[in-house]
Amino acid sequence: MLQFQPGDLGGVITELQGQSFCGTAHVDVVENFNDRRQHRFLIFHQGDITYGGDYIPNPNNFSTALANHFKLPLIREAFQLAKKKVNDQTSIRQYLELYIQLNLLSWQDIETFIRNNIVLMLERVFSCSGKIELNPSSICDLSYGADRHGFTWNQLNHDLMQRRQVWASLAPAVPSMDAIPRHIDGAQLTITDPWIQQHLEHLVDGRRSIFDIAQHLGRDPLELAHTYLHFVQMGWINFSQAGYVPTLKKAVVAKSTFPTVLSVDDSRVVQTMIKRNICDRYNVLLAGNAVDALNLLNTHNVQLMLLDVTMPDIDGLEFCRTIRSINKFRNLPVIMLTAKDGMFNKIKGQMAGSTHYLTKPVDRQKLLDVLQRYIPSPIPA
Repeated sequence: MLQFQPGDLGGVITELQGQSFCGTAHVDVVENFNDRRQHRFLIFHQGDITYGGDYIPNPNNFSTALANHFKLPLIREAFQLAKKKVNDQTSIRQYLELYIQLNLLSWQDIETFIRNNIVLMLERVFSCSGKIELNPSSICDLSYGADRHGFTWNQLNHDLMQRRQVWASLAPAVPSMDAIPRHIDGAQLTITDPWIQQHLEHLVDGRRSIFDIAQHLGRDPLELAHTYLHFVQMGWINFSQAGYVPTLKKAVVAKSTFPTVLSVDDSRVVQTMIKRNICDRYNVLLAGNAVDALNLLNTHNVQLMLLDVTMPDIDGLEFCRTIRSINKFRNLPVIMLTAKDGMFNKIKGQMAGSTHYLTKPVDRQKLLDVLQRYIPSPIPA
């Protein structure tokens, strides 16, 4: 069984990909904002992810999901035909091949649908802590195309990064998918669209989050968030902060006056060193890649970021440029950390938008001095 903390799930998936894992991963998480436990499943084929969702797929429920999404009732008839023709009744792959032969769907259609579902599932659990139970004996032959591929972490990571940028652009008007929309008194007097009136009356009840409502409607929470941004601008709704603020543990409450520092580095050794050196003066959040970092920036009040220049997928310079393009992070102090020294590297960091530059290995006192300059701690360095 594998344990993970908020922002660490990507590292676990990368390790499984490197091991070419085949089988089922049962993901058990606790949502930060309400302590609600959720169960999800990931299916791996040769290290690639081929499915992510609330249940383990089989030919029946997978075919039903395709029929509902693409609004193709003929798939139900095709399913009955496939039951008579396929050699292995448990093989999702054989059912899909028959649907494609009948020109009901293409591999591209199916891939796009499932890839979006996996990204939505990962987006939901990335900011949570939890555990993963692996079952290599639970084999699912779900794969795509003639080469029987799945989705790599790099592909999914790219999608998650793009979505995080869009979520950040909606804040603070629409804070997150866990934010709870509430009516504004008298707003119904200015609404003339019957669909909007019905939606606000029946679904915006002050208890359900954007995610809850999107799940009820079978919609992407990010798409619904764009609709709600319009509702906010029209003065029809606002959002409850209580719906998405993570529950604070006793150890965190004791340090509530400490500034929060986000350290972004793919080296666990470096991360451990940084946290050990400054945790007596700062609340420290850790992220191993850009997607996890952006998630933490959007869900926590980060006052300074320590950013490694050389990271996999999206390097520190590119990530720094990305967050500087988002209004709410333009003035965030960003301290670039790199193993390379020299004026040229410092200039590249400044051009990307960094605030300061430190060379690794970082001396503890130098690090504390820089932190104290930009976000003074209540405990003197």
